[in-house]
Amino acid sequence: MSNIRSRLLAGSLLSLVGVVAASAAVAQTAPQPQSQDDATSVSDVVVTGTRLRIPDYRGANPVASVSGEALVNAGVTNVTDFLTDMPALTGSTTLQDNSNAGDRGSVGINLLNLRNLGTQRTLVLVNGRRHVSAQAGSASVDINTIPVALIQRVDVMTGGASAVYGADGVSGVVNFVLRDDFEGLDVRAQSGWSDAGGGDNNYISVTAGKNLLDGRANFTLSGEFSKTGRLARDDRDYASLSGRESIVVNPDYTGAPGEYRRIFARDARYIDTSPGGSVYTNLDFADTLSGVDFNGDGTPFQDGLYTSGFVMIGGDGSQLAAFQTDLIPELQRASLNSTFNLEIAPNHTFFGELKYANTQTQFQSQPTFDYGLFIPIDNPFMPASIRDAATAPGGIALALDGVVMARDNFDLGYIMRDVERETYRGVVGFRGDITPHLSYEASLNYGRTVEHNTELNNRVAERWFAAIDAVRDPVSNKIVCRSDLDPSAIPIGNYPGFGSNPFDANSWGATFKPGPNSGCVPANVFGNGKISQEALDWILVDSESRSRVEQFVFSAFISGDSEPWFSLPGGPVSFSLGTEYRKEKALSIPSNEELLGTQYGYDVTWLGQGVPLSGEFDVTEVFAEIGLPLLRDLPFAKALTLEGAYRFSDYSTAGKTDSYKGGLRWEINDSIALRGSAARSVRAPNISELFLPRSQTFSTLADPCDDDNYQAGINPAVREANCRAALGLGANDPYTFNNTTSSSVEGVISGNENLEPETADTFTAGIVLTPSFLRGFSLAIDYYDIKLENAVQFFTAQNIVNKCYDLPQPNQFCDKLTRDAGNNFIDSFEQSGVNVAQYTTSGWDLSVRYVLDPANFGIERDIGRFGFSLTANKLEDLTFTEDTSDPLSSDQTVGQAFVPEWSGNLDLTWEWKKLFVNYGFNYWSETRRYEGRPADFIDPEYVDYSARKTHDIQVRYNYDDRVSVYGGVNNVGDQGPDRGVLDYPVNPLGRFFYLGVNYKM
Repeated sequence: MSNIRSRLLAGSLLSLVGVVAASAAVAQTAPQPQSQDDATSVSDVVVTGTRLRIPDYRGANPVASVSGEALVNAGVTNVTDFLTDMPALTGSTTLQDNSNAGDRGSVGINLLNLRNLGTQRTLVLVNGRRHVSAQAGSASVDINTIPVALIQRVDVMTGGASAVYGADGVSGVVNFVLRDDFEGLDVRAQSGWSDAGGGDNNYISVTAGKNLLDGRANFTLSGEFSKTGRLARDDRDYASLSGRESIVVNPDYTGAPGEYRRIFARDARYIDTSPGGSVYTNLDFADTLSGVDFNGDGTPFQDGLYTSGFVMIGGDGSQLAAFQTDLIPELQRASLNSTFNLEIAPNHTFFGELKYANTQTQFQSQPTFDYGLFIPIDNPFMPASIRDAATAPGGIALALDGVVMARDNFDLGYIMRDVERETYRGVVGFRGDITPHLSYEASLNYGRTVEHNTELNNRVAERWFAAIDAVRDPVSNKIVCRSDLDPSAIPIGNYPGFGSNPFDANSWGATFKPGPNSGCVPANVFGNGKISQEALDWILVDSESRSRVEQFVFSAFISGDSEPWFSLPGGPVSFSLGTEYRKEKALSIPSNEELLGTQYGYDVTWLGQGVPLSGEFDVTEVFAEIGLPLLRDLPFAKALTLEGAYRFSDYSTAGKTDSYKGGLRWEINDSIALRGSAARSVRAPNISELFLPRSQTFSTLADPCDDDNYQAGINPAVREANCRAALGLGANDPYTFNNTTSSSVEGVISGNENLEPETADTFTAGIVLTPSFLRGFSLAIDYYDIKLENAVQFFTAQNIVNKCYDLPQPNQFCDKLTRDAGNNFIDSFEQSGVNVAQYTTSGWDLSVRYVLDPANFGIERDIGRFGFSLTANKLEDLTFTEDTSDPLSSDQTVGQAFVPEWSGNLDLTWEWKKLFVNYGFNYWSETRRYEGRPADFIDPEYVDYSARKTHDIQVRYNYDDRVSVYGGVNNVGDQGPDRGVLDYPVNPLGRFFYLGVNYKM
């Protein structure tokens, strides 16, 4: 890292002074759509990045700031959608990003991701204080709970946050500064709709504040409600069954000039599974591409045009597009927030913040599916054509006494999710002045999030398999469940070799009592839509999982300056000393069906979701900050300030950690300032990483020590030596070991209570220009460099096995698997987090702002004021190394999908009398869809994803001092997702209109 910095500094025009130019924020001179601010006058105002109380504070760290007015000017009702346009936050998680979340707890949550280092490494604060998370086991804050109407500004600071605020801010901090001294009434109502339909939004907020007791008290109350409508798959042609395009292997490729190996195709389908069932009736697998012989209704299965793998164009298989979930789920948000300040004595104030937020998300997920579903030959629903083929010479029933089916269960209905989260948060405290040069603050902060996650149309596995194992009652001649006649008849389920049985004799009968009057209703799986409503009612359940997250923080500090005792040449020394105690608790309780291991048609403990999560930790900390004004009002040194911070933390789980920060700001004159900082930050492992309970999982493994694999790998010699040692073979012994098993290996997945904290070293340096001859103009360029080490990484089972034998011994991966003493087959593995990963990132930020008032140039005619704001980023490096001991695991991602090399925002404003016009342009450069492929792999037009180029405009008219009306269009050019994808480089909403009204008094 030091070598990288040295090269950059040496090549810089500012190398003589040891600081490099790079991005961030400059003092705000007028409200701008996306202003930047690193200089805020402080009395009782939160300044992000410090607890020092210094008037007109200028920090060594770059801080980008967005004003609350900017949110209104952009028609924002969801803060994350706006912040993701900021270059530093382009990797954040929005509503549509979680619309197909495998982790059900993430649906409906908006999370910020600073510098693409992960949402768990971005510290989100409210008024400089921590906020309770939205997910059990995580510290990430759901931005949906932040009240839009109360936002005064949003500050984004890169790096150096842990010394001031504690763990989790290894990439930096995002601080929401809320209005807490509002007086009057502010009502805003807005309605928006997309040009193509779907995803409409309605929003209303009411904020009222009152000063009392001759200004010694203030009480502010704010309520808001927002509802974003669902954007369904069929609301966009490019996502619909008929319009969805997939990239497939070109079946007509011959290598001739002008041909490409990959093409776009509609109606892409799976070759081996279908809604009504794809049935195997013989063992030669020769009739079709996949060996499927019949559709479930008994008609011959028809292949489409084969491309590759399991995909064909046309035919009888299930369409890939049919599995597409909602493009944007429905989200309803309601919140009530209040703040108060009460002067209980001269210069001593009692303050508080109270919050209740309720978010509800409704979402359509995918249907269940089965591969290798075994149906006995005596099933009375089985069409005669299928039975005859299965029992004919060479038929599968001669060997298996049944048929095997692959089925996508659309007729069971889509799984629906209804997630409700309630967040409660309260802050109370005292602050004041002990002397004119010494102040204090002490606060208690408690937060709680409760989640109810209801899943509709969930399939109870053992009821499903009991219902499809139908027979004819020899007495009544009615079709019944086999288990009604023979309670001990456990269905095979998924036939061995095709899948695994989702239950065994120990779990059979967990949700019903087999035998007469069990309630089992036989289900006909031969054909789509043949299952009766009575059978559906018996098979499907609505299940609810619950979780709770709690956070308690006590914080106290004093801050002051040394003026009564001494001063440096630049002025008095400022300082801050404090302590903090924090406790985090999380509890997640799966539904009863999950606890029984019968949901989705799989044993959900295989997915690590069938056992409760419970964990907690606490941390006690002390911290200090100091500001040393070395010089002031000298030639070439209007101000030279050195600052530092240190925090010592003692975790009940991760032990003791240190974080620290040092910075320098050199104001050469009124026009030029240089700044730089270096910091060590930490992130302690979260509750999920530490305490995820041990639960069963399965994986099909390729044994690296098999005689077909032992001389492969990243280092064949190392692998062979390790395998020989593990198998007890000498260096010259014949190598004949062959792992013949094809079954899944049972393992466990769990947290790791021995995880250590992650550490990050951050370096920033930059220049700020505010030329005195150009009033209203400012420019900042900053360089940042972050190296995150000891990062927590969860490896796949196959990776664990490979690394055990590919890395020198001893290594920690071999401790996570065992071999059977008899046959030497791998018979167990353990997946848990380990501290082996590394991230590095570096880049340049640019901020330019100019407020042009023609009167400053002697123009007397009133033509209004003009504003110009540009923020941009040049990403130099973003590298993820999964395992630093593996020389081939490094992945440099700049320019790949979702990681643009260039990104930026441009805002232009014109304000004239009662009219305000705002234009915004958001951009990021093309990113690679494919790389390292031959020139004829795909049409060159599609090697890269298109650049993002969206235009927004708003016009506002202030009728008088109280009423203003506005309207706008976002994504004026109606840029859509790139061909073959649904939400990149823009979301699927398309051109979006909105109208609003604002009333103030």
